[in-house]
Amino acid sequence: MPSHLLDNQITLLEHSTFDRILAAAVSWLVPGAGYWLLGYRTRAVLFAILLLGLFWTGELLLAGNGEGQFMAVTYQVHPIFFVLESGNGLSALLANFIWGAAAHADGLRDIKDMPRHLNLGILLCVISGMLNVLLVLNVLDRRTWLLAAEKASASQGNEGEAE
Repeated sequence: MPSHLLDNQITLLEHSTFDRILAAAVSWLVPGAGYWLLGYRTRAVLFAILLLGLFWTGELLLAGNGEGQFMAVTYQVHPIFFVLESGNGLSALLANFIWGAAAHADGLRDIKDMPRHLNLGILLCVISGMLNVLLVLNVLDRRTWLLAAEKASASQGNEGEAE
């Protein structure tokens, strides 16, 4: 077995299962944060901007008819969409906490002032939640940690040669 692969496996063993679960939990709370912890700074910022922008754009589309009335997809309104958008972690919980109360007392029947782009808003929130779940699974993946260890050892090798 080549020595650089052995070094990467040793580095991987130095990170416990707790470290991987912690990185996945942080990645769930804030999209891209797991990549930041692994040293992929550009990737982390790019995914954070993309997924948070997608989610909050969807939330803004869920605004009422220009009256500043917002609504979030709650578990009571639609359980499936709520679970799917919960992949956004902290953003979904925050939106649900702030705007989670029912926007209308009579439920979803006979509502005439629903947001114009309700379906698009829900779609954007759900897509960003599902994409973030994929990021969390990638952060949990053993190969991601091996590549991060290889990148870190290569950058340390380059620093050693520069001195």
